[in-house]
Amino acid sequence: MILWSLLPLSAFWLLFLLERRQRTARAGAAYAAGDWIMNLSGFFMQGVAVPLSGYWLATQFFPEFWPSARGILPLGVMGAFLLNIVGVDFLYYLQHRGFHKIPCLWKLHAPHHYSPTVNIWATSRNALVTHFLFVYTLINPVLGYFCDRPDAFFAGAMLTAALDLLRHSSLNLDIPALKGIVVMPRDHHRHHDGEKHDANYGANFIIWDRLFGTADMNEDYPRAYAAPGAPPVAVQLLSPWRISDA
Repeated sequence: MILWSLLPLSAFWLLFLLERRQRTARAGAAYAAGDWIMNLSGFFMQGVAVPLSGYWLATQFFPEFWPSARGILPLGVMGAFLLNIVGVDFLYYLQHRGFHKIPCLWKLHAPHHYSPTVNIWATSRNALVTHFLFVYTLINPVLGYFCDRPDAFFAGAMLTAALDLLRHSSLNLDIPALKGIVVMPRDHHRHHDGEKHDANYGANFIIWDRLFGTADMNEDYPRAYAAPGAPPVAVQLLSPWRISDA
């Protein structure tokens, strides 16, 4: 499990180096100072605050108040791994659609789409409160506690985190064997199209979008990123408590 926990960090540095050497996706506008605040705060929340809160729930809270539930799902290594990488991914697909379709939820998710370009730095960009509303935060500690092999379940979570970085990267990857199955950077960049961001909601797998009619398999990268009407960074970061006058 220790090795799996290093996967997201290793993926970040590998993708960082690859982006500097062979970026091939169409670049958007440069990040402003406010964008860097959003990006770096997102990495802190997703890389430190959320994992620590989940660890506390799984190792302190649940054992104290729900000891009988530990390991009640006898899934084994592969079952626990697939529960996360596939099952939780499907829940995220549904939630992600809700973030786009329900106005009050869109306010919480929109800061992610205000990014003027898409690369690894934009991966965790969100309003502060939104980090605690994702299914990964709400569901993973519970399901991991339920699994008889929590190490395998959280290995799936680490792979999902690494794939999150990959799909936001600016690398133009073409892997025919994975086309139409796994979300590639091109697929997720289509989701960040500044003119049309109502497709490709899947995280790990594009299969969900294909099954439910939300797939955009266009081979072109967006002409422009950033959803229109971006408010000041303080409004984005503190949404929904800060209301823009714009």
